[in-house]
Amino acid sequence: MADVVRLRTKRQRSERDAAAAMAEQLRQLPAELVEQLPPSLQRAISQTTHGLHRHARPDTEEGLWPGGFAMLSRTQTKAIWDAIRALPPDERPGQVRHAFDLVVLNLRQDTGEVMLTRDQLAAEIGCDPDHVSHVMGTLVRMGVIRRERRRVEGMRGPGMAVYFVNAEVAWNGSLDARKAEAAKMQPPLLTLMEGGKPA
Repeated sequence: MADVVRLRTKRQRSERDAAAAMAEQLRQLPAELVEQLPPSLQRAISQTTHGLHRHARPDTEEGLWPGGFAMLSRTQTKAIWDAIRALPPDERPGQVRHAFDLVVLNLRQDTGEVMLTRDQLAAEIGCDPDHVSHVMGTLVRMGVIRRERRRVEGMRGPGMAVYFVNAEVAWNGSLDARKAEAAKMQPPLLTLMEGGKPA
């Protein structure tokens, strides 16, 4: 039986080749140089590289997994779901579970960074942007994700929150990169939470 092949126009192939080439050029930027750039530019480079990779490798070229796929630990994922269900109602477990699902679906391939802004998370979850910090904070306390702060020019305070998935839970990218990141992190601390604090 003949294989079913999706036809692509010359323009589509050309656009995807160009996206792949641009993504590769951005990946060639020395880490030392990128670290000297303002945080807003660092994030823009990261998001642009991620977007170019997604355009260069569309759904149909990544098998049967739309948008690519994330590697998940089955046991860790079930433990996270169970821990989220055990949250008290005032912790809004439904929103926390939704946030976890969004985290898994929007990972940068080489670092595990969550490629959604606070406003994007709020729009997807259906809550106020101010509440996103609380929802994501619950996942941080559970050890599912970690939070870093990036300074933004002209912005007061500690900087913009940037989230990374715990590589013991999920990953989107090479196994070598996942192993290196997992070596720096502990498995999630899936304890019952009461009032935002471990029981």
